[in-house]
Amino acid sequence: MHELTEKEFNSFKRICEKDGIKYDTEEEYREAARNLFEYVKLTYEMAREHHGWEQRLKDEPRGFWLDSAGRTCYVCHTNVHGQIWFDKWGLKCANCQEAFEKKVFPGYVLKDRDNEKHVTDSQLNWKYGVCPRTIKKLTRTGLLKARQIPNGPAIFLRKENPDLPQIIRDYKKPAPSSSNK
Repeated sequence: MHELTEKEFNSFKRICEKDGIKYDTEEEYREAARNLFEYVKLTYEMAREHHGWEQRLKDEPRGFWLDSAGRTCYVCHTNVHGQIWFDKWGLKCANCQEAFEKKVFPGYVLKDRDNEKHVTDSQLNWKYGVCPRTIKKLTRTGLLKARQIPNGPAIFLRKENPDLPQIIRDYKKPAPSSSNK
């Protein structure tokens, strides 16, 4: 396996100095160079692995199961240990794959990484500050329309929930006060 060479380190150091990036010690330069080198190596290995999956899809266009040691489901964001499904939509845990096959949610949810077209209940909580009990109440009363994955998250499609931005503003938990009284 390739390790960072002295020539590569010196090149890194020259680029840093040229771009005005300064470290206090030689060891800090070496650590930064090693970190960058390891990051690039990991990214390359991941790209090669993903390319292999894409090639395999040519023979198995419906998708296939992969061994997973902590890969993340694109829908529920669960770290999967065991088997994970891969198809043209990406990685899914068994639970979300089954829900997808039963058309609980549309395929575009899997490619909507910026949550422009959907949001999950857990994202409403941690990203927007809406209490989980409030989310359930809003769903139960019909103010929010959920696509519920059995044993998984509720998915809220923005086109089915046009008032979602206003609901988030109205039901967001107040930020903790920073004043000492």
